[in-house]
Amino acid sequence: MSDYYDMMGGTSTGAIMATGLALGMEVKQIIQLYLDLGEVIFGKRSYSLIPRDWTGFRAIFKENYNSENLEKQLQSTFGEIVFGDTQAIKCGLAINTKRADTYSLWTFANHPDGVYYKANKDIKLWELCRASSAAPYYFKPKQLPIKTRKGQLVKSGFVDGGVSLANNPVFQLFLTATVPSFGFNWKSGENDLFLTSLGTGNGLLLEDPEVLVESRAVAWASKLPNLFMIDALEMNQILLQYLGKNFGPSDFIDNQFGQLEELKYLKEKLFSFTRHNVRLTQDALTALGFKFDMNKVRSIAEMDHYENIPDLLAIGRKAAEQFTETHLPTSFDV
Repeated sequence: MSDYYDMMGGTSTGAIMATGLALGMEVKQIIQLYLDLGEVIFGKRSYSLIPRDWTGFRAIFKENYNSENLEKQLQSTFGEIVFGDTQAIKCGLAINTKRADTYSLWTFANHPDGVYYKANKDIKLWELCRASSAAPYYFKPKQLPIKTRKGQLVKSGFVDGGVSLANNPVFQLFLTATVPSFGFNWKSGENDLFLTSLGTGNGLLLEDPEVLVESRAVAWASKLPNLFMIDALEMNQILLQYLGKNFGPSDFIDNQFGQLEELKYLKEKLFSFTRHNVRLTQDALTALGFKFDMNKVRSIAEMDHYENIPDLLAIGRKAAEQFTETHLPTSFDV
């Protein structure tokens, strides 16, 4: 993958995948990594006697899973490789995380001409991936040894980049590739820039309005990440369709926006793209050939239900059968 793509990037679990691929790992190695990671990270909850679905009560904890287990797995995978290692990292790499103490999205990009590259090139890859995946409610924030451009250490607290518009990182990566301060400064245009956007499944389940309006304040803690992430998912899809030329399957956004590919507001699209995601609804999964009841569908949509990894892998492989060569513009043949 790193031989085809000039840059890879991601947020949260996507940051882990992008980092592995940028290091030259094969897709089968990434799959095995997640088969190994799931139970180790999510198999044991803090205060395990309290049920997993008591989310309102569990929101009072500092973290619901031991972040040390996540750190150990990331260290084992990425070792002591630092962000500025140009020998180990085989292409451009961009990792998104949210600096919670300043409420700002940070994109760590590895181009030597980037404004903040020299200040942060010695941060270890596992640390950046840990910061990017520090999902509120699930894991506690991560401190990173960030520096100013003058080399002064700065105290900081980072959480999952998913609680920002970079939850779907594709447009942030477009900006990283084209805004001069990140160093890449690539030319935009449908024949010059091609984006491949891969989702991890859209499984939002509707809430009961009567229960929702009577919820106590603490019950909202576990819901807030999804409130941010769904908006980010849809806004990035709007921007993709509005500004880019789609070579992949069309993705219906909602009844307000419909599909935007045919709008002619630009003389030329800023990029070509393909977007692949799976709707984790009962109807969509049935169409793929999976016979799941609603309890199973609800479980599949949960981030920490590690026992569903084999089913999720099967869903992903089935959905991937719909990917064809027509989804890759010929302008980028190698």
